[in-house]
Order: sequence, then structure tokens, then C-alpha cells
Amino acid sequence: MNRAGLQSRIALGLSPTPRPGLILLPVGMALGPAGLNVLSDTVLSYLDPVVAIALAALGVFAGLDLNFRRVRETALFAAATVEAGLTMVAVGAGLWLIRSRLDLSAFSLWQVLTMFAVAAAVSSTASGDQVDRPSSFAARVGDLDDVVPIFLSGLLLAWLHQGFSRDALSLVSQTTLIALIIAAAGWLLVGQVLPEGEQQVFVAGTLLLLGGAAAFLSMSSLWVGLVAGLFWGVAGGSARDSIERDMRYLQRPLIVLLLLVTGARLELSLPALGVGVVYVLFRSFGKLAGGWAAGRIILPELPRDVGRRLLAPGVLAVASAVNVLQATGTSNTTTLLLAVTVIGSLGSELLAVMVQRQRES
Repeated sequence: MNRAGLQSRIALGLSPTPRPGLILLPVGMALGPAGLNVLSDTVLSYLDPVVAIALAALGVFAGLDLNFRRVRETALFAAATVEAGLTMVAVGAGLWLIRSRLDLSAFSLWQVLTMFAVAAAVSSTASGDQVDRPSSFAARVGDLDDVVPIFLSGLLLAWLHQGFSRDALSLVSQTTLIALIIAAAGWLLVGQVLPEGEQQVFVAGTLLLLGGAAAFLSMSSLWVGLVAGLFWGVAGGSARDSIERDMRYLQRPLIVLLLLVTGARLELSLPALGVGVVYVLFRSFGKLAGGWAAGRIILPELPRDVGRRLLAPGVLAVASAVNVLQATGTSNTTTLLLAVTVIGSLGSELLAVMVQRQRES
């Protein structure tokens, strides 16, 4: 993967969130029901379908970016999986220690721990200059450690709706099949020799169908988008390039809307702040331990400070929490999940900036 490819990953909306997030989240809070009420509960309910589309778009970007035909992609993906897995275990263990502070009225303890763990696992990194440099390997691990959490988000929501049963597996299978059918239809339409403007209409329509299908089934929009992105990546061709190009036109406004709506739905509290501090501490430990294990076990070429490079969570952390809230509805648990994830994401971003400055000094 060349430098342009790595930078395009950042441009697709999976870049570190501190600058847009620090601005847009407070703006959303000011415009929300607790502020000026411009984004009232009624308006937010109307925006829910658009938020589902934004979540599906993030999943698509992650799916399009996974390509096992690239050099060392399999090893990098394995390293990313190890790193993400240890981060989820660390966050789950940390929150288990303070389980009395978690609201378990709507879900079981293990379901709640899984919600937080999935949101904590993702990372966002800046690219290196050359593909064979250790910094670029670290950046690629940060790119790929969102795939497993997005996959788990689909299983998690099926578990929340159906419990451990055949019905849950059936729901995941049906959702996957629907996503594949929509993706195949979009790929065939875009692949026709059409003016660029018409292709953009088909891409937008396909994305609308993906988000709408996930919302209708109360399943993970991120998962549906990931399945579609993986299909388009495997199918390849000019249609794949056109879809990726046109998605870039949509991603920025969708992410802006996602952050504004997240801010409007945000309910900060002292309990959320306390849980958020624990979340940041154990997530940071998980990233450091996961980066170390990935370098020792899977890919020795990774830099020793790979864990520190993965501290920034990016927009997908917040998106994971919004994904659960949309699919299961507003409750004390999902409200706490969103607040802690936002607090933890901003805290992790600031910690990553501090570590970066220390490394450069």
C-alpha cells in the first residue's frame, strides 16, 4: 500500500477525531434537547435514518480497505486482531471491577461489558511515508483493528435481540444475505457505463438501502456496511473504484451529522465521568499490551511503541456506541455507554496527543 493509499484511509473518515470531535460534540450538545432544543427529540428521531446511513458508510470504508492481496496484509490483520482482542479483554476486565457502577436494568453484565469492549477496540493512526517502514506497519494495524469489532457488533446485537440461540444466528445470516444482495445490485448498476453523476445517484441509493435495511432489522449498520464493503473489495473492477470515489463525497457531511447527533443525545454525569476514567486507563493498558503482543507474536517488524501509536480511537469508537443505541433504543445503559465512550474517546485522543508530543521532543 502506498502513501496515497494510507492517506486515503485517513480521508475516509476513520482519522483521529479530536479536532472535529471537540468542536462538533459540544455544538451538538448546545443544539440538543438539553440546550437550545434546535435538535429536539422529534428532530433527532427524524435524523435516525440518516445516522444509520452514516454508520453503514463507516462500515463500507472499513470493508473496502481490507485487501488480502496486498503484501503482508494477512500478517497485519492477524496482528490487528490480537491487539484489538487484548484491548477488549482489558476494558472488559476493568469495567467488571466496577460493575456495581454499571446500569444492568436492561441487559446482562456480559452484554454490557461486550458493548464497551467493542467500542474500545478500534484505533486510528497517521500514515508513515513508505509502505515498508515500521511506522506504516503500525498505521496499518490501526487501520485493520476495526474489522473484528465491527464483526462482533453484528453478533452482539443479534445476542441482545435473540439471546444465545439459533434465532440469533439466523438473524445474522439474514442480515448478511440482505447486505450482499444490496451490495451486488449496487455493484452491477454502478458498473454500467454511465455518466459520473448517475453513478453517484446509484451509490447514494445503495448506501440508503444498506442503512435502511439495518435500521428495519434493528441490526448493526456498521456490520451491514462492512459486508457490502468486503463484497465490493473482492468484486473489484471499475465499479469498486467508482463506489470508493463517490463515497468520499458523502463521508464528510455524514460524519459531521453523526457527531452533531451524538452530541445532542449526550447526557453527561458524574457516574459516567468516573466510569470513563476507568475506561481510558484500561483501554490504554490494553492498547499497550496488545501492541506489544502483536509485535512479539505476529509481526516482529512492528515498532516497539506500536501500542502508543494506537491510543487514538477515531470516530468509529463513538459510532459503535451510537450503533448500539440506535438498534436497541434509549435506556439508562445505552445512555451511559454513549457518554462513557465519548468521554473515553476524547480522553484517549488527548492522551495520544500528549504521548506524540513527548515522543517528538
